[in-house]
Amino acid sequence: MALLNSLLELAHATSENLAFAHRKDVDVSYGEETITETNLLELRRRHPDMITLKTFGKKLEAKNGADWEWHIIGRARSFGMRVQAKRLQQDDVLKIRHIVKSSGEEQIDLLTKDAEIHGLMPVYCFYSSELQRQKWKVSSDHHGLTSPFEFGCLLANADRVKAKKPTSLAAIEADCVPWHYLADRRRFRRLARIGIVEDGTTTQFLSAEGILQLPVAETAGPDPALGDIFPTIDELNNFDIEMPGRTGIFEHRSDVIRPEMSEEIFHKRRISRLIEIDVRGLPFDEDEPVVLPEAPPDPRPW
Repeated sequence: MALLNSLLELAHATSENLAFAHRKDVDVSYGEETITETNLLELRRRHPDMITLKTFGKKLEAKNGADWEWHIIGRARSFGMRVQAKRLQQDDVLKIRHIVKSSGEEQIDLLTKDAEIHGLMPVYCFYSSELQRQKWKVSSDHHGLTSPFEFGCLLANADRVKAKKPTSLAAIEADCVPWHYLADRRRFRRLARIGIVEDGTTTQFLSAEGILQLPVAETAGPDPALGDIFPTIDELNNFDIEMPGRTGIFEHRSDVIRPEMSEEIFHKRRISRLIEIDVRGLPFDEDEPVVLPEAPPDPRPW
């Protein structure tokens, strides 16, 4: 699935770029605004037929505490999130507590209140480098031909964050899942450059950039309860699955109406960014094999 591949690659790039920006010989500010806009823009560029992206101004976040609103539209149901991005700082400090000057309220309170009013899930997206993570680290066993994707974009329900009041990623990481879990709740690897020896000569080649499912069982997966918080694309497209009472879920065969999608409404609600992903055209097949592209270009814009 191309969208799954994009989420994996952008999370990996976020992780590596943060590590690079934190180096003493670089020391470049790589902030939440830059990371968020780069990732959302790249998702839109890669998937123009599936993704709609709109921005409404940078100062609107102050009122509702959200960086963006995200809607994933499936055939059976849709899923809506209000998302606040937080970058782990160079000293590994996670700053959740933030008073919004215009209202005097906590940013997290604004986020959760607005999400509840509109039936959305309040979510934090944490950006971090590989060395800053403890649970969601890559495996040291690369199985020869593959290298792991780094989990630079982690999602957590803001209600859990509010309850724990973490000041470090370690304090909330067990409640997080990689953002590619919105597409598939498994770990993946990418093919790497390898050498093959034949008749005394070494042939070097770069395999197609793609995704490859881990051949071993998950050893550091999420709490089973967390896996049911964020629905996958297949679950949004499958009419046979029931999801009663799930936060952020809008059943298309019910009286629950998804928030109106108009620019006027978004301005009124003070939403700064909107990303809408229409996955109704994707097939539902749990056993669908992962297909590697033959020769895709380097997708990273940096």
